[in-house]
Amino acid sequence: MAVKTYLVSGVAKLESGDMRFKLYIRALKPRDAVERVYELIGSRHKARRFQIKIAEVEEVPGDSAPDEVKAFSYIDRVVVY
Repeated sequence: MAVKTYLVSGVAKLESGDMRFKLYIRALKPRDAVERVYELIGSRHKARRFQIKIAEVEEVPGDSAPDEVKAFSYIDRVVVY
């Protein structure tokens, strides 16, 4: 199975107001990309799953992804010392 790039967009209802987001996520399946978005927004903004509404999950061709996403697509493993 090949890793694909997904563009996940939606709204998170935070205490300071609604926050719209678009995230490029590398995952095997769209469901994995949604789970990663829940993890990222939950950890960064202390939002719970019921506060995060996913509007769209769209597969993006590798050429149209931002350079930061392309750079990490070629890395097999990241080791932190």
